[in-house]
Amino acid sequence: MKFLSTALAVFALLAATTDASPMLRMEAAGKSKKGNVEQQDQTEQQQQDPVEQTSPTTGKGCNLTGTYKKGTDISSCSSITVDSLTVPAGVTLDLSKAKKGAIIEFKGTTTFGFRYS
Repeated sequence: MKFLSTALAVFALLAATTDASPMLRMEAAGKSKKGNVEQQDQTEQQQQDPVEQTSPTTGKGCNLTGTYKKGTDISSCSSITVDSLTVPAGVTLDLSKAKKGAIIEFKGTTTFGFRYS
């Protein structure tokens, strides 16, 4: 009986760590899509053409939509709405320069690009 319970515990632990681990699934997905040149070309195009982003800095509220551009100035915004934003691979969504006490609200879907190494 002890052997059966030990075997079941080991099996459950093995199943939980290999099948249910999101990090392992992400790594496996990255390796299987390594040769996907179309995705890489699309990501590079997004980095080169970030004109879709709008960020009206009126001193009150700012909207970040479209494709995020590195270095966007949000320092004068008292409220920031991130709505349906795409952050290209290799670019960090930097909200650290937001005004002290600023309200940051996420709406829609924020998508982060990734690079295959």
